Amino acid sequence: MKRSVTTLLILFLLIFAQAQENLSYFLPGDVTYNSDIPTPEEFFGQKMGEWHLTHDQVLFYIQTIAKSTNRAILYEYARSWENRPLVHLVFTSEKNQEKLDELKQLHYDFSEPGSDIPIEKVPLVVNLGYGVHGNESSATNTSVLTAYYLAAAQGNKIDELLDKTIVIVDPCLNPDGFTRHSTWSNMHQSYAANGDGNSRQFDEVWPGGRTNHYWFDINRDYLLLVHPESKGRVEKFHEWKPNIVTDHHEMGANSTFFFQPGVPSRNNPLTPERNYELTHEIAQYHAKFLDEIGSTYFSEEQYDDYYYGKGSSYPDVNASIGILFEQGGFRGRVRQTENGLKKLAFGIKNQFTVSLSTLEAAMNMHDKLLLMQKEFYASTDEVADKSATKAYIFGRENDKIKTQMFVEFLNRHQIEVYENTADLTVDAATFKAGTSFIVPVKQKQVRLIESIFEDIHSFTDTTFYDVSTWSFPHAYDITCVGLTSLKSVTNGEKPVEAKYPVGKIIGGKSDIGYVFRWDEYTTPKALYKLQAAGLITKVATDKFSFSLAGGEEEFSYGSIFIPSAGQLQTPDAIFNLIEQVAKTTGIDFYGLSTGLSPVGIDMGSGSFANLSLPKILLFVGGSASSSDAGEIWHLFDQRYQIPVTLTESDMLGRLNLNQYNTIILTGAFNEWKDSEIEKLKTWVKNGGKLIAYKNATTWAAKNNFGNITYKKPVTPDSTRYLTYAERSKERSLNYISGAIFETEIDITHPLCYGYTDKNLAIFKSNITVANSLEKKYTEPVKFSKSPYLSGWVSEDNINRLKNAPVVAVQNIGSGKLISYTDNMTFRGTWLGTNKLFSNSVFFGDVIR
Repeated sequence: MKRSVTTLLILFLLIFAQAQENLSYFLPGDVTYNSDIPTPEEFFGQKMGEWHLTHDQVLFYIQTIAKSTNRAILYEYARSWENRPLVHLVFTSEKNQEKLDELKQLHYDFSEPGSDIPIEKVPLVVNLGYGVHGNESSATNTSVLTAYYLAAAQGNKIDELLDKTIVIVDPCLNPDGFTRHSTWSNMHQSYAANGDGNSRQFDEVWPGGRTNHYWFDINRDYLLLVHPESKGRVEKFHEWKPNIVTDHHEMGANSTFFFQPGVPSRNNPLTPERNYELTHEIAQYHAKFLDEIGSTYFSEEQYDDYYYGKGSSYPDVNASIGILFEQGGFRGRVRQTENGLKKLAFGIKNQFTVSLSTLEAAMNMHDKLLLMQKEFYASTDEVADKSATKAYIFGRENDKIKTQMFVEFLNRHQIEVYENTADLTVDAATFKAGTSFIVPVKQKQVRLIESIFEDIHSFTDTTFYDVSTWSFPHAYDITCVGLTSLKSVTNGEKPVEAKYPVGKIIGGKSDIGYVFRWDEYTTPKALYKLQAAGLITKVATDKFSFSLAGGEEEFSYGSIFIPSAGQLQTPDAIFNLIEQVAKTTGIDFYGLSTGLSPVGIDMGSGSFANLSLPKILLFVGGSASSSDAGEIWHLFDQRYQIPVTLTESDMLGRLNLNQYNTIILTGAFNEWKDSEIEKLKTWVKNGGKLIAYKNATTWAAKNNFGNITYKKPVTPDSTRYLTYAERSKERSLNYISGAIFETEIDITHPLCYGYTDKNLAIFKSNITVANSLEKKYTEPVKFSKSPYLSGWVSEDNINRLKNAPVVAVQNIGSGKLISYTDNMTFRGTWLGTNKLFSNSVFFGDVIR
C-alpha cells in the first residue's frame, strides 16, 4: 500500500510538472482578444514557461507586436556592452499615437511650476520595466504577455486605459545577463521535468546571469550612470517623466511575492510623504489582484527605498512612484520549494497580474498621480529656501577631465550647472574661473542635488538593504564647498554641458623629449598607449621644473618623461604619436628645449625610473569575487583601454606565469592546492607583482604571503538586549554597510603619484581592518585619526579604523605584494581612488 501511494505521488508530480498552461491561465477574461495579433504561443511555438525565452526571441516578438498594431510604437534607447538593443514599446490609443509627441510635451508641461493645464487633458505615463537582473527570469518572460495584452485586448476597459494612459513596456533591462541565464537554464532542462533543488540548472556557473557584461549589478546604477543600459534608461525617464515605474525582480525560491511599500523606518527622508501614501494606495490593487488568483504575498518587510540608485527608488526622488516587485525565483521550468512544486509559469502569472494591477491603479488614480508630480515640482523652491546651503561650488584646476566627468554626470540627471566666472576662495579652497562650476540649489532637482552632494550623519534605522551614503564629490575626489550665500558668486548666465579638454604639445617638437604630469584622470590611458607603441617611458620620483612657453612649469612626483633619444621610432613619428595621444586623452604634453632643469632633477637623473609595459593577469571564476573582478576589468578596459587577461582560477597549475608582470586576486581561492600556491609564491619571489584586493588580502595573509594581520570584529554588546523580533538588528549595528572615510596619503610614494592633497576619501563596505605592519614606508595610505565622513558606522568600528592601513606594500623576494583592504573602484563610480589602484600596475616596480 505504501509503495502504491509513493508511486501515485511520483506520477502526480510528473503529470503536474509536464502539464503546460494555456494562455487562459495567464490572461484575464474580462476582455476579448484581437485574433490578428500573434499570441506568444503562436509566435514561439511553445507554452509560456515551457522553456526560458531568449533575448532574441523577446526582441523579435516585441518587434512583431509593433508591426501588428496601431496602438504601439517601438524605439531603441541604448545598446548593451555586448551590442544588444534595449527597446521601449510604447502603447496608447490609436488616436493618441497620432499626436504622441504633443501628448508627451503636454504631460511634461503639466507639472511645470505655474502651468495651468486642465488635468483631464493630460495622459498618465506608466513605465513597466522587466528583468534588470538577468537570472530573474519570470520578469522578462512576463513582458511578452504584457505586450500581447496591450496590443490585443478589446473592450471598454482597455479602451479607457489606453485613452488616458501612455504605457511604456521595457521588456528586458539587462539583455547580456538574461542571455547568459536563459542559455544556462535551457541547456540543462530535461524533457522529464525535475524540480530537485540540487539540479545544476539552478546553480549557474560563475559569474551567473544576474549581472551585466562587466558583472555589475545594474540595479545599483540608476544614480551612478556608469553603464550604457542605465544611461539610456535615465535619459528616457527624464524625457517621459512617468508617474509610475515598476521594477520586476525575483528573490529566493522559497519566498512568495513582495510588493512595495518597503520597511517604513528605512524610507529616504528626501522622498515626499505623499509618495509613500500613494504607494500604499496602489498596494491595495496588488493585494486585490493577487487575492483573486490565490497567490500569497507580503509588503513592508525586508526591502527599502533608501538608496536612490535602484530602479524602484530613483523615480521617488524624481517626482514619480517606483514600485518594486519580488517574485519567488524558480529559475527553471519547475522547482521543488518549501511552498510545494512551483513552475516558471506560476511566477510569470504573478508578475503579469501585478502589471495589470498597476495599470488598474494608474487608470483609477489618474488625477492623484498627476497632482503628486505637480506638487513635487511646485514645492522645490520651498525645499530650497529651507536649505542652509544655497549652492555648491566644485572643481579642480589640475584635474580638469574628472571635473568635466562630474559635470556630465550632473547633466544626465537634469541638474543645471553653471560656470564659475571669477576666482573665489571659500573655506581655504580656491576655485579658479573657467575650471570650477556652480550648482544652485534652487532648481527642479533640489532633492536629488542634496542627495548627490551632502554627507549623511543621522539615520532613523541602522539596517540598510544597500549602502547608507553616496556623496559624489568624495567619489570623484573633487574639491567642493557648500555656499550659504550667493552674494560673492559670479557665474555664467546659462547652464553648461560637459566640455572635455583637447590636449596639446606645449613647446612643440623636441629633440630632448616630452613630459606630462600624472594628475589628470586619463594619464594611465595615455601612458599605456605610448608604452604599447614601443616607446621608452620613465617616471619621476622627485620634483623638477622648466621654463616653457614664457612661464615656469613645475612637475611633481609621478610625472612621465618620454626621451627622444634611444627610441626605435623617428622623432617625427614620436611627435605625431604624442600629439594624437594628447588629443584623445585631453592631456597636455611639454616639449623640452633642454635637459637641464633650473630647479630639481635633470632629465638624465637616476631619479627617473624606467617603466615596463603592464601585462596583467586577473584570475576569475572559482572563488573569485565576480563583482570585484568585474569592477577592475571595467576600469582597465573601459576607462583606460588597457588589456587584462581573464583566466579561470583552475588554470593556475597549467599557466606559464612568466608571461605576466602583474597578477590581481579578488577572492579567497580555496580551490588552489598547496603546490599551486607555492607556484604563485615563486613567481612573486622571482620579481612578480601580486595585487591582493579586498577578500584576497586575508587569503594572502592566511597563506603566508607577507606578514599582515587583521583586527578582530567588534564584539556585540553583551549587556544590550533587543527583543527576539529585533535580534537581526544586532548584526547591522556593527556592520559597515557602505560608508565613506578619510584617509591620509603620502603623495611622494609611487602608489600615490598624481595626488596633490594629503587626504583622500574612500568607500568602505566591509568590516575587514588590517593591523599596522609597524614598518616604515610600507603603508602609504592609512585611515586618518578622525576617519568618519559619511554614512552609518558604529563608534566601535570608527575606533578600529583610526590610523589603520588601507594599502600596504611588502617585499617578497625580488617581487612585491601590494594589498588593498578596501574598494578602489566601487561600482565603477568611485573615480577618486582609481589611480591609487592603477599606480600599482605602472609603478609597483619603482617602489624601493
